[in-house]
Amino acid sequence: MRTLWDNYPDGFYAHPSNGHKNKVPSKSYRGLIRYLTNYLSSLPIGLSKIVGYGGHQVRYYYQSHKIKLKTYETVDAQVFVGRLVQHILPKGF
Repeated sequence: MRTLWDNYPDGFYAHPSNGHKNKVPSKSYRGLIRYLTNYLSSLPIGLSKIVGYGGHQVRYYYQSHKIKLKTYETVDAQVFVGRLVQHILPKGF
């Protein structure tokens, strides 16, 4: 943890979406709290991105960072749920 603090004394964005690459939302703790609240309270995938469910498989899309295109994927429902629950924070976080 100390290494991260040394390397990023001003903080960093996990996924900058507002054009402020590698910048803390503001110098105040309020800005950081606002950013974390928005990040942690949002769903890992928007419901509109789920385009199909056939009882055992889920079809959805995402914006690929590698090819900059909308990418569709079909996975087993259990795999899909597994990908979502990894975003649930532990109790008391």
